[in-house]
Amino acid sequence: MHMDKLSKYEVYIISALAHGATIIQTRKVLRHYKLRPYSESSIDKKLSELRKRYQCKTTFQLIYKLRNRVETMDLEEVLK
Repeated sequence: MHMDKLSKYEVYIISALAHGATIIQTRKVLRHYKLRPYSESSIDKKLSELRKRYQCKTTFQLIYKLRNRVETMDLEEVLK
């Protein structure tokens, strides 16, 4: 497994999902941290790319594999 560079954008998508956010909520998280693009389709595209990069069949598996890259966030606070 390669510990290659994840962009801040990628880290925050993974982190939001790891904290239980839905894709819709993940958009709000990205907006909160002023990260773009935050459309649903761009998030889906990025997740698909990451799954391929890390040879994961599911997003759940991807998050598990990248669990030590997850940033701590107060999801409730961010989603206010």
